[in-house]
Amino acid sequence: MTDLNKIIEKIEKFAPPELASDWDNSGWQVYLGNNSVNKILIALTCTLDVVEQAIKNNCNLIISHHPLIFEKINKISTENNAVLPLIKAIQNNIQVYSAHTNLDSCKGGVADKLAVLLGLKNIMFPDQLAEDSRFARVGELEKEKELDIFIKELKKILKTHNIKLINYPYNTKIKKIAVIPGGGASFIPKLKDIDVLITGDVKYHNALDAKDFAVIDAGHFETERIVLPVLKELLSEFSVEVLIAEEKSPWEIL
Repeated sequence: MTDLNKIIEKIEKFAPPELASDWDNSGWQVYLGNNSVNKILIALTCTLDVVEQAIKNNCNLIISHHPLIFEKINKISTENNAVLPLIKAIQNNIQVYSAHTNLDSCKGGVADKLAVLLGLKNIMFPDQLAEDSRFARVGELEKEKELDIFIKELKKILKTHNIKLINYPYNTKIKKIAVIPGGGASFIPKLKDIDVLITGDVKYHNALDAKDFAVIDAGHFETERIVLPVLKELLSEFSVEVLIAEEKSPWEIL
């Protein structure tokens, strides 16, 4: 057994809660007063399947990136599929903690991890995004690269077979790249002086905003699951087993 407070302190030192956006719901989602942890399951999203994985593996703590409780809940009912994970977790004495936008923006968090995986140099915050810039990183490839070659490498890095490419072929060779993991399409009109933006959840009208650079929609799931090994490594100092949940994107490409 490991002290729960020490685990949460470690996470919050890495991803301080004050970095979370006002609209976010990072922090405790289900706290039942249990102060010891025997096994932890780390997940991107605390779905019903993830809770069932926790039960199967005797985990009594789930640490997720996306908050389990986000939208307003009017009642707790098994007729509402959205709250089934919440009900199942409570029934099985499983506590749930989420680190969301604070983990996106912190040093070494989701945005930094993606930039590092891409081998970007001179990584910084994009000035033109002002206060929103902590969700984004801008850096440069060591050398200019053909966009087609870069895309093949990106697919391998993110372990995906499908991406969406917008505003191609504005630049056949690229060097300066912005990354906004998850859903960063709303920032497209604000970005300048880059060759490519990598993000997820680009909707039709967002795509129309891309004018001076290419946009790669590599997927919300694909650009954020990269942080799960970071969390596992963060907790490696504790004498508790940490598992990463088996998850997949909800989209099926036919």
